[in-house]
Amino acid sequence: MKLKSITGILLAGFVITLFFGCGASSQKAQQKTTDTATVSKIYVKSETIQKEEIYDSISYSGRLEGYKDIMIMPQMPGEIEEILVGVNDRVSKDDLLVKMNAASLKQVEAQYESARKSYERMKSLYADKLIAPQEYDQVKAGYDAARAAYRQVLDSTELTAPFQGTIVGKYFDDNELYSPGRRGILRLAQIEKLKLPISVVAKDYIKLREGMEARIVVEAFPNQVFYGVLRDLSPGADPVTGLFSANIIMENPGKRLPVGVFATGEVIIKIKENALVIPRTALSADNVVYTIESGRAKRKVVQTGILLTDRVEITGGLNEGDTVISEGTLGLEDGMAVKVIGR
Repeated sequence: MKLKSITGILLAGFVITLFFGCGASSQKAQQKTTDTATVSKIYVKSETIQKEEIYDSISYSGRLEGYKDIMIMPQMPGEIEEILVGVNDRVSKDDLLVKMNAASLKQVEAQYESARKSYERMKSLYADKLIAPQEYDQVKAGYDAARAAYRQVLDSTELTAPFQGTIVGKYFDDNELYSPGRRGILRLAQIEKLKLPISVVAKDYIKLREGMEARIVVEAFPNQVFYGVLRDLSPGADPVTGLFSANIIMENPGKRLPVGVFATGEVIIKIKENALVIPRTALSADNVVYTIESGRAKRKVVQTGILLTDRVEITGGLNEGDTVISEGTLGLEDGMAVKVIGR
């Protein structure tokens, strides 16, 4: 009788332990399930797909120059006698801009006049067949050399404007010495139109065509877009660099844009209006995009068109008005619960 009582007590204790133990395990399992559900909800950012313009382009950078733009400088060293113009002055073609010291000009001018007179005399004698051809050729060669020397010194003494334009830079003063190799005395430019000189690699050259539209952002006006066209695309590459040259030409109404400032020009290769566009960050490997449907991620494979650094054209697989996950796709799987935290 005593043995039965002890056995009954032990059995009751086991049942109680089993009951409460199972209850605790069940509660823990339920809590774990709840915690897992909470953890599995991924926080993401989203964007609604809309139609917009997208374009593919090739970008080039450099400094803006005048449509015509040169340095005014002599071919020979010398003293600057007088600079006749200043910055912002408008000049016409052949206007005298700078006078250099003319001391050497008088000497070569005298030599030129002497050679010219000898040549005129010999030319007459040669026409009458009174001198040999060799003698005439010798005198003519001397005259040609004297004339070239005189022209060179004259061009280095009286510096004139090769075209109509504006003085945009003055780098010397009267009575200063000028030597070749330094920048010019003046800078003359046509600033009603500007150009951005560019160098083009061979793989991009085949994509470019004369007259393509370009969009330019200038350092001095970072929040404004200017427009131009591609011009002067060279038909041959530079034999040293292997690059092709071209210019982006743009109007400069009111002469608002200064020459010499840094600019970036995008030559438009392809442009599409009313294209479906999503953020580049929404596109995963293998052209996978996740949309949001009923609070869950929906995996979709899409077809793409123009690919930019920040935007992507979608040509198939999505519709206007779809909501795509733009940030938070790392580790995301089809059907996962998501919560949008911002756009």
